[in-house]
Amino acid sequence: MNERKEDFPELVAHFAPPGGGAKTAGKKKIFATEAIRRIAQIRLARKCPRNLRNVVERLILLASDGDVTAADVRLILPTSDSRSESGGGSSTGSATGTLAERTEAFEREVMMAEIRRHNFHMTNVARALGLERSHLYKKCQQLGIDLQSLRKPE
Repeated sequence: MNERKEDFPELVAHFAPPGGGAKTAGKKKIFATEAIRRIAQIRLARKCPRNLRNVVERLILLASDGDVTAADVRLILPTSDSRSESGGGSSTGSATGTLAERTEAFEREVMMAEIRRHNFHMTNVARALGLERSHLYKKCQQLGIDLQSLRKPE
């Protein structure tokens, strides 16, 4: 798949059908051109169609309401540009990287899902995660979650 980046829009459309797949039933999303371009840069997604399908499904499930944007790709798969290129951990479910990298990726995923689920109501997010609000903000900062850019569409 590495050599066929021009096929990514069709492949993403195939894995994100209008009615949603089995795992994404009822969640219809349209992928912005820039989002598809970012997905094509993710080494794990380029390795095989099954990995690409997993990336697309994760984006459909965790992206904000509406279409999937480049910001969603960057925030939901933040390690895709840096660590996956160097062989490190990735938040796309791969079993590579150190324990600390895998734990950080998992924490980031959980935090992002809760933030979106509670529509940025940080008191409810903190309550759902069993954290003090101040600790939640510190944890977001540690994990590289930029709440300001999350709230603004690109």
